[in-house]
Amino acid sequence: MKRVVTLALCAISVLGFTTAASAETFTVECTSTSQLCNRTATLNFNSDGPWIEYAVTLKAPRTHCSAVRYLVYSNDGNRRLLGRTTFLNAGESSYVFLGSNYARGSQSVLIGAEGWFGGCNTGRLHSWGVDARVYPVPR
Repeated sequence: MKRVVTLALCAISVLGFTTAASAETFTVECTSTSQLCNRTATLNFNSDGPWIEYAVTLKAPRTHCSAVRYLVYSNDGNRRLLGRTTFLNAGESSYVFLGSNYARGSQSVLIGAEGWFGGCNTGRLHSWGVDARVYPVPR
């Protein structure tokens, strides 16, 4: 997995706390033989505490030649599905609510992908990329 890390310099104020939104770009190579990639990317973010709700924006890179659906999982040992996007074409984006109850400090979620037959995808997802940004949900 190739990972390019970009820290977004924007700050968002929620309930009197200032949280820097974090953004990362991932490229993931799959070794599975199906549309569901067997590898995930780990998206790290900082939590201001369990009372803040978070979401993640997921954008398909313009270089994608077929649609992809992103799946977001907890990274707490249970790997439960937190949400998924619709199938996104190159350049399209969507979001997934991560919820609240994250302890103050460094946290992470896992991002996976599922391919869609069409374009350059002939029945197997070989690789995928995503631009992901975690942010607190304004109240």
